[in-house]
Amino acid sequence: MNLFRSAALSACLAIAAVAHASAQEAIPVRIGWLKASLTTIAQPIAEQEGLYAKRGLAPKVTAVTSGNNATGIESLLRGDYDIYFGAMSELARLNAVAVEQGAKPPLAAVAVGTPGATHLVVRTDVPFKDVEDLRGKTLGVSSLGSIHVVMFRHYLASRGLTTEKLGLRLLRVAGGDMPPALLTKQIDGFLHSQPTPSIAVSVGAGRIALAPKDMGEVGQSPTSAIMVRRDWATKNPEAVKRVISAFRDASDLFTAMPKERLLQIAQSATGSDLKELEAALPYIDPRLVDNFQGGVDIYWRTEISAMKERGEVVDKFSQADMFDLTYAAAR
Repeated sequence: MNLFRSAALSACLAIAAVAHASAQEAIPVRIGWLKASLTTIAQPIAEQEGLYAKRGLAPKVTAVTSGNNATGIESLLRGDYDIYFGAMSELARLNAVAVEQGAKPPLAAVAVGTPGATHLVVRTDVPFKDVEDLRGKTLGVSSLGSIHVVMFRHYLASRGLTTEKLGLRLLRVAGGDMPPALLTKQIDGFLHSQPTPSIAVSVGAGRIALAPKDMGEVGQSPTSAIMVRRDWATKNPEAVKRVISAFRDASDLFTAMPKERLLQIAQSATGSDLKELEAALPYIDPRLVDNFQGGVDIYWRTEISAMKERGEVVDKFSQADMFDLTYAAAR
């Protein structure tokens, strides 16, 4: 009898051990991220500080270079990634096409972050006191549909202006090529996020003409998002919640970690000079927005409003067509 009990106890312990190991098994997830600037540094913080593992994830991370955000969104749609972290303007355009065609929007943003990222930089020899001084100038942009173009157009609209009224020429230039393009006078200025503006300042190519704080409400609007395919998220809600949690951990760590460590991660992610990165830090806030609905409302009044006015998305495009607020409580 004792032998039977001992064997039974051993079996129970073995089952419990297997169940515990199974419960601790990390969930595999494929993450794409826009490796464009410091605005998306939450991802490398999560990756390099082991925050995915802490949340029970086994990520495969793929970087998408500056100017190729649309490619990242398309890769998410094709199923190359499970999660994509980057600018969300292309998501709006893609989902709006589905709405216009009477189909269900295939993608959704489940968390938003990086409020106020766009900077206007002008060449050092270009006079600038007001946006009116940009008439006839050429501005470098990472893509013609970039979030920075959308935000700047909304700011101009608040001033009763448009890029067309100012006669602005928008020229596609990769983020890393913007400071050299200023130095060689191929462009008069550019729209981008940090650390590109600080790099331009450090090499004497340009100066910051408008920072996010100078652009009113648009300077508070979220620019990045954690994005998913709706069908994948429906089948993998726990993975979505864990990714959001890892990014929230990274958001907390951004303000808590030693500056030296933060700069190390930033340099490994961007390849930029440490002094340039340090100069850029005061201008950025790469954290996820705590108030998801509040961030969505600001985004809707700014970016989506500007996109609707230009016919880039249909008027009936709604917040529910772009965001999944059921993850608002994910921590």
